[in-house]
Amino acid sequence: MKMIPDRTGRFRERPYYELAELEERSEQAITVFLRERYGFDRIPIPTEAFTMLIERDAADLDLSATLSDKEHDVFGVTYFLQGKKPHVRILRELWEQSWRLNRLRTTLAHEYGHVLLHTWLYDRPDAPPGPQTCYWRTMLPTAGVVDWMEWQAGYLSGALLMPQTFIGRAVNAYFRSREISRSVVRDSREAAELAQRISLIFEVSTEAATVRLSQLGFLSD
Repeated sequence: MKMIPDRTGRFRERPYYELAELEERSEQAITVFLRERYGFDRIPIPTEAFTMLIERDAADLDLSATLSDKEHDVFGVTYFLQGKKPHVRILRELWEQSWRLNRLRTTLAHEYGHVLLHTWLYDRPDAPPGPQTCYWRTMLPTAGVVDWMEWQAGYLSGALLMPQTFIGRAVNAYFRSREISRSVVRDSREAAELAQRISLIFEVSTEAATVRLSQLGFLSD
């Protein structure tokens, strides 16, 4: 990790992480917790694992928050306070409506990404305390996300839900069963089938699975 100028004006400097650093940090965080809590690696990673991680590393977690926005869906907010642990709020409907489980899991992992990567920034004297509001349209680390905090938390969300080692095993098993190469063409029938399989194995949306497969080079142009 290195510090570079923060062009958003939020900080004077902000952290820049290599992708390998984000992969290593996320996989270590989730696997160490799983082994301490359950004694072994569990896939899909239990939803409660993310709630317990947030409760451990944040000041508190509110799963019944009322979050609203006239134009966009707000699913989570992390409130940073200088020199203190952050407060995490999750939209109540995500917890109450079982059919939104994938979005709940992605939101919890995303907010934990903020807690894990960004809490230390607010210990600095130049830190501006305030909320980091997370809209669904910026939850995944796609090309349209320009806020570096959202992009980093989004990347960590996918890496926490679908750790590189475990998704690699699942993809390789798929490739071996079909005797194909280590990548499939994006938007092909095989790509859709692979994304659906990863979605079921890791309990994520097919959109999140597709983004993660693209990040790791399993989908090609």
